[in-house]
Amino acid sequence: MIFSIIRSLFLILVINIKIIYLKYKNKKIIFFYYPSQQLAKPANYIEYLFHDFGKDFAIFFGFNSQNIVGDKNHYYIKYGFLKWIYNVDIFFDNMCVDVFTNKSIKIYMHHDIYDTPLVNIAKEKELFERIIKYDFLFLSNKKNIIMFKNFFDKYNSVLNNTIPKTIESGYVKLDYLKKNINKIDLKNNNVVIAPTNHVAFNEFSLFHNLEQIIENLLKYTSSKIIFRPHPVNRKTETTLKIKSIFKDNKNFNFDESNDYFHTYLNSVCLISDVSGTAYTYAFLTKKPVIFFSTNEKLVNKLDYDKLAYFKDRNKVGVVVNDLKEMQEAIINIHSIQEEKKISIDILEKEMNYLGNSKSRIKEIINQIVENKCN
Repeated sequence: MIFSIIRSLFLILVINIKIIYLKYKNKKIIFFYYPSQQLAKPANYIEYLFHDFGKDFAIFFGFNSQNIVGDKNHYYIKYGFLKWIYNVDIFFDNMCVDVFTNKSIKIYMHHDIYDTPLVNIAKEKELFERIIKYDFLFLSNKKNIIMFKNFFDKYNSVLNNTIPKTIESGYVKLDYLKKNINKIDLKNNNVVIAPTNHVAFNEFSLFHNLEQIIENLLKYTSSKIIFRPHPVNRKTETTLKIKSIFKDNKNFNFDESNDYFHTYLNSVCLISDVSGTAYTYAFLTKKPVIFFSTNEKLVNKLDYDKLAYFKDRNKVGVVVNDLKEMQEAIINIHSIQEEKKISIDILEKEMNYLGNSKSRIKEIINQIVENKCN
């Protein structure tokens, strides 16, 4: 513990000295931070976003993990120590933190492509109190802008805080994935199961039926079944139990990789619940999603049925309520795919900056920095 604190403090000193030199060279500083201890290098799409960002910018990456993998601008910084980093123009993250570099413009790039429920109801106010600390929210499309407007209206009517400015920026992750889509062979017939965070959304999680779902698929299909847990659930007792039960079955694969690109493209469909990855999957692969839902009454009770995420489920796949319906959907998956192709394309094209998110974000950041300087 003491060593990690000393190391982090030393790196803060190094960063501050570097920033002083770079500011002398008239560079604009962007600091991207990962608060998760599981992440030790930038996600591929984040590296893609900031690669060759322009000669006027210097990019720093900070991590809450000591096992850093990367180049000279990757640093281990304990979460609470960020406030001791000075002269950063833009603080940027995609996980919603509440500690920032000192006196920086704060940008949160929302990580979901669709208006997926943000957190469970009990934690909404806590999230609100964190997210209003930002100056700007970068959102993938108008559906997300509407969702955040309603979210702020719900909690800000009493508290009367200054809320962040929401900006439609496109979805960098999808643009990055599509750049490489023609480089692999799409012949496999795998079925991918990718649930939401079962701790945060326990009432909607397919984890309650996961063992039976996998057993059913292994019994009635010849496909390889790939279980891809949410990143924060990889080491939970529930997840490891599923891994242990099926580890000896040759048609079962436990996928804990950081990149789902090959897994998704080499599949015939995705089974999910309320995970935002469902729409990324549909837009990337043009394959259908099977939404396993046993709690539609709660969806309606919480007014989630008013969200585009739930309204559009039958445009990118089918909603099933039990194992029998799921089995029927798997049997008819190719006809479902043909049926949903057009509606998937239509929904995807509603994203105004599809394919141009990188240049869009760079343009916005340039404007923000120029306004700050002026």
